[in-house]
Amino acid sequence: MAPKRLRLLRGLIIAAQPLIILAYVGMALWGIGMARPQGAWLIVLILPALLSLPGMWLGRYRAFVWAALFDLFYLMIAMTDAWSSPHDRGFNLAIVVFSLMGFIAAWIQGIVLRRRSKRQTR
Repeated sequence: MAPKRLRLLRGLIIAAQPLIILAYVGMALWGIGMARPQGAWLIVLILPALLSLPGMWLGRYRAFVWAALFDLFYLMIAMTDAWSSPHDRGFNLAIVVFSLMGFIAAWIQGIVLRRRSKRQTR
């Protein structure tokens, strides 16, 4: 895969995590639904995205794998909340889009990094 495409993928996944965080913070501040995240639950939702960012900036394979798993977690929660709570559906659908974008980009990035590491060990 060309380096330009890799930079684009890395930019997508690194951008998706802060966008997910912003959507959850926006829902906590301006959401009107009963199930909006507050307190410790907001920290639990934001922490995985924050923990994966430093490793992704350094280009570590494990960080991209963990980011993909975290994005599946966000996708599951946001889809459930979007289905059950019509008040904050816009925030949740934004999280669904960002988490899908992040998952696909992290998954492809992880595959590329894994292939590179296998080639280097041979």
